Amino acid sequence: MIQLKGIEKIYKRGVETVHALAGIDMHIDAGEMVAVVGQSGAGKTTLLHILGCLDVPTRGEMHFDGIRVDRMRESELVALRRSKIGFIFQQFHLIPGLSVSENIALPLLFARKKVNQERIQELAHMVGLQERLGHTPSQLSGGEMQRVAIARSLINEPEIILADEPTGNLDSANSEKIFQLLSSLHGSGITVVMITHNDELAERAQRVIRLRDGQIVA
Repeated sequence: MIQLKGIEKIYKRGVETVHALAGIDMHIDAGEMVAVVGQSGAGKTTLLHILGCLDVPTRGEMHFDGIRVDRMRESELVALRRSKIGFIFQQFHLIPGLSVSENIALPLLFARKKVNQERIQELAHMVGLQERLGHTPSQLSGGEMQRVAIARSLINEPEIILADEPTGNLDSANSEKIFQLLSSLHGSGITVVMITHNDELAERAQRVIRLRDGQIVA
């Protein structure tokens, strides 16, 4: 599904040159559930941004479903993200003034697609928030907000979910609920790549990729 060959990401931080990724060779197969782990600064989020076409590598090749994407124009990357990739972030990124239903529908609006209320109801039921569709984020718990974010990531029926520390702001009980939701998505055939500092959750994925100093070490 995704193939990375010799991926490097270099950027400037003041006068310092940072090698965020240093020669990454890896693949993500369709239908896999993969956990990416490593210390802070290891390159995990940079790798996720490359996988999600939110950023482009300085060097190397990336192929998505057999198509080379590292040379795509930004408009092509936007179209790829909207059609094939769902994102879940640690900070939820919900719009405070919008209802749960409206937050779930946001990717449809950005893609200029018709809002499908039946699909919103279906996703809300799947994440256990069918009674919260009219609520705003301020009326939800942290676990509920992350479940809204998961439903939002699925509204465009993506092939792959990229989750950046999806349980990072949650207690152990809510972390388990979110992991079970991600596992259920994986069970339905969706590819899941999850960054986590939680080694216990990581070990329950199909495969663990460990990063250190921008390189894969295990």
